[in-house]
Amino acid sequence: MSLDKKYFITNLRCILFLWAYLCNRLLATSTCQNSDGTNAVDWAILYKAPAQAQGKLLTAGGGAARWANNPAAVTADNGHSFAKALEHVIAVNANNKFISYNNLPPDVPKVKTKSNSKGNKKCNFDIKQRSI
Repeated sequence: MSLDKKYFITNLRCILFLWAYLCNRLLATSTCQNSDGTNAVDWAILYKAPAQAQGKLLTAGGGAARWANNPAAVTADNGHSFAKALEHVIAVNANNKFISYNNLPPDVPKVKTKSNSKGNKKCNFDIKQRSI
């Protein structure tokens, strides 16, 4: 294979990757919302302790003195900004499954290790799986 052909194939792969990546980014619908989930804001921070449905919310322009309790549960469809921004993640959808993992879960004796792993895995079971 000539150098020009290899160069072309490499560049074509990069272009296709960027095209696919950017198209997916343009389809994203999640944005930061104000405290009741009705309007977009530049940024929002939610502090929620484990095993609690409610948390404290700080939105853009509020300043540190504006931390406010949010009475709605994080998973509430209406009345919570993070529920609106993450509606496709936390809403019940038969096609989407999420697996979260953590090697230090709460209420479990801790194992001493030199590392910690946490993460989420999203799966779509809409496509029939095949055994090889």
